Amino acid sequence: MTTQQVQDRIAAWQMRVFWLLWTAYASYYLCRVNFAVAQPAILKEFPSWTAAQIGTIPSVYALFYAAGQMINGTLGQRFGARRMMTAALLVASLTNLAFSFASSFGVMLVLWAINGYAQSAGWSLLVQTISNWNTSRRRGTVMGLISTCYQVGNVVSWLLAGMLCDSSLGWRAAFWVPSLILLPVAAVFYLFLRNSPEEAGLPSIRDDVGAAFQTPAKTTGRSGDGWHATWHILLITLSNPILWVLGVGYFCMNSVRYTFMNWTVQYMAEFHGRSIKGSAFMAIAIPLIGSLGALFAGWASDTLFGKRRAPVCAIMLTALALLCPTFTLIPQGQWVTATAVLGLAGFLIYGPDMLMSGAATIDVSHPKAASIATGLTMCLGATGAIFSGRGIGWLKDISHGQWSLVFWVLGGISLVSAMLMVSIWNARPKASEAK
Repeated sequence: MTTQQVQDRIAAWQMRVFWLLWTAYASYYLCRVNFAVAQPAILKEFPSWTAAQIGTIPSVYALFYAAGQMINGTLGQRFGARRMMTAALLVASLTNLAFSFASSFGVMLVLWAINGYAQSAGWSLLVQTISNWNTSRRRGTVMGLISTCYQVGNVVSWLLAGMLCDSSLGWRAAFWVPSLILLPVAAVFYLFLRNSPEEAGLPSIRDDVGAAFQTPAKTTGRSGDGWHATWHILLITLSNPILWVLGVGYFCMNSVRYTFMNWTVQYMAEFHGRSIKGSAFMAIAIPLIGSLGALFAGWASDTLFGKRRAPVCAIMLTALALLCPTFTLIPQGQWVTATAVLGLAGFLIYGPDMLMSGAATIDVSHPKAASIATGLTMCLGATGAIFSGRGIGWLKDISHGQWSLVFWVLGGISLVSAMLMVSIWNARPKASEAK
């Protein structure tokens, strides 16, 4: 096979892997953020539940999602996305189907916890796989492109759930309909994905795996890919101070992102008087315009800041910190203005989100530890997301249902995240440092 034929095959496989990962992870969101849309209808069916109580369900999801990140990120380094993401899609499908029949708070809590753990076997494995199939030179741009999967998935999920909740089928259909969609997606993903070029019979593509980063294999006798190698990489990852700063910054940023994800439909319905379907339609401004923010952030970090991700994150998060309090100035019922500000918030949220949980994590971690390092970052981020459920519900309860305190707190958290990104301003990919 000639060099050109090899390059053509690599290009074809890169496209295939990109779209398989994109579709699979977008599908995760059909069975994840549907709860946020169904939440007002669930509260209407169970009026004795408080805001803090209903907020406990996404908080427990986030708790199990956080725990699963490190576990599944570590397992993913050994078993790969093909098997683990397929299993996650199947479990997410089954838990959503069961949730559609639930009428007990306890049962809902358990099912959403299982769903959270299953879905933690997602982003870290996607990041590992996409890094295996691409070089560091265009990492920011590629991660920006593939991150549109969860923004589009969010949009489709909210529109679908909003339509189903306002239909004669009721809020339960917002869970069983998406669960059926995930089954064929899982089958196609398993049949056609390969975790790395080597599995497809192609040469390695990554350009940041140098001799200085090779994992010792003497004690394993298995070319460095055994459990000893996995634990060695895990220890290197946990001792990386820049990665911890990035993770704590993501903890703060994700508290803000998940607050918008979990409560925007409730905010639009409660404060601006929109129907659930109308609220969901307005709320899609966040991920829809957010996808543009992710594309911009990836491009800017690659071309304007010399592959440094932290400056882009710091700038966008500072702007977000200033934007959040402006929600307190929007009069009740002015849903058009609120939608415009939500869209701008989405632009400023999803850029840092993509960089911090993807490109920046790969840049500063061991080249063979993409899934483990992303698991650590996502674990801390998901821990921050716990606050976005019960914590935000508690803030609303002590404010007697008002939203002003929520938006001021979100502004403060965004500023803390921005300052942490300033502290690692010059962090670059390993390949860039070598040059």
